[in-house]
Amino acid sequence: MQGIRFHQVTKRFGDVVALDHLSFEMPDGRLTGFLGPNGAGKTTSIRALLGVTRTNGGEIEVLGMNVGPDTARIVKRCGAIVEDPGHHPALTARANLEVAAATLGRGRDQIDELLHHVGLAGEAGRKVAGFSKGMRQRLGLAAALLGDPDLLVLDEPLDGLDPAGQVAFKARLRALVDEHGKTVVISSHDLRDVEQLADHVVVIDRGRLVRQGPTHELVGRRARLRVRIEDPVDATEIIESGGLEVHQQGDELVVFSDDGALVAELLAKNDRYPSALIPETDSLEKVFLSLTEGTAT
Repeated sequence: MQGIRFHQVTKRFGDVVALDHLSFEMPDGRLTGFLGPNGAGKTTSIRALLGVTRTNGGEIEVLGMNVGPDTARIVKRCGAIVEDPGHHPALTARANLEVAAATLGRGRDQIDELLHHVGLAGEAGRKVAGFSKGMRQRLGLAAALLGDPDLLVLDEPLDGLDPAGQVAFKARLRALVDEHGKTVVISSHDLRDVEQLADHVVVIDRGRLVRQGPTHELVGRRARLRVRIEDPVDATEIIESGGLEVHQQGDELVVFSDDGALVAELLAKNDRYPSALIPETDSLEKVFLSLTEGTAT
């Protein structure tokens, strides 16, 4: 795996421990959602992996290289939007990208293509001072893509975009992963967006790892069936005999399984027939709140 790996990373700001022996992995060629409540250490982690913040201990690997001795090489292969994208308001969109390309020493020949890619080709000659926040976000993505980086790290990339802009931006991010093989990391407070976009999720809180894994496993971990049936007490015993966990909620049963056929078969063998079998899964938002004990994001 040549994505991102944190191993026992620690960062202190005076007496405050921002990262507390933090370890996690983000796979190569996938879109990972990096989640945590305010103060969890997300921004510190992002700044650390980009070599902007020095850590007090541990190891960080990015694209198979070590932050520290290989930081210069890592930066050349990364594009990032961290906090508010910094643009020169008195310059046009194209001029801003020309300055960024000159600073990076690469990517000037991609400017027109990138402006088209982020939907700003028609605004290339406008001064950024007149841009909306969403337009500045899209220009930030174009700047992050200069030089065709292998890794994109985006902090709140959808912030300030209208609904249509969000749909287009999400499609661009997925295309970068699915069609171009990029590794993308997004940190966002909008968990619905992350659930729709991300292949993989890393959740941290108070500088420590809480959970990581494929999004479908994290959300589907608590898949369940809501069962409506006469005599729920008797039905509970029958379903539990099949090795399934059952909770009674009022007149309904909650069975922690996604196998409705198995539940129906267990009941039918005992001449019990449910009036309804309703599959349910937790949203990423519900899972996140349960993992972080409802800490505000």
